[in-house]
Amino acid sequence: MILSRIKWSAVAVLVLILTALFLIWALLYYHGKAITAQDSVKELQNQTTSQAAIISSQAFNFQHANEIAATAQQYAATIIDNTQEKEIEYRTILKNQPTCSLAVLADIAGRLLDYTNRLHSGATHPDTGQPGSAGTGIYCLSFSFIKT
Repeated sequence: MILSRIKWSAVAVLVLILTALFLIWALLYYHGKAITAQDSVKELQNQTTSQAAIISSQAFNFQHANEIAATAQQYAATIIDNTQEKEIEYRTILKNQPTCSLAVLADIAGRLLDYTNRLHSGATHPDTGQPGSAGTGIYCLSFSFIKT
C-alpha cells in the first residue's frame, strides 16, 4: 500500500511540476508575443502620425496653390477690365472727335518722343567716328492703332 501511495503521489507531483512548467512556458511565450504586438502598434502609430503630417502639409500646399491661382485669376480679370475700359475710352474719344487732326494724343506723343530720344542716345556713340555700342542695326518702331 505504501508503494501504491508513493507512485500516485509521485505521479501527482510530476503532473503538478509539468503543469507549472507548461504554465510558465505559456506565460513567457505569450508575454513575448504581447511585447512584439505592442512594438508593432507603436511603430504603426508613428507611421500614422507621420502620414497625417504629410497629408496635412499637402492639404496646406494645395490650399495655398488654390489661393495663388484665385488671386492670379482675379488679377487677370482686373487687367482685362482695365484694358477694356481704356479701349472704350479711346473709342469714345475717336468717335466724339472724328475730325481731330492729331493721330496721337499730345501726352502719348510726348512720351513716345522721350522714349525715341532715349533709344537714340543709347544707340549712338559720342564719338561719331566710332560705331554705336548697341550695334549698327536699324531700329524700327511699330505702332498699332485702335480700329473703330
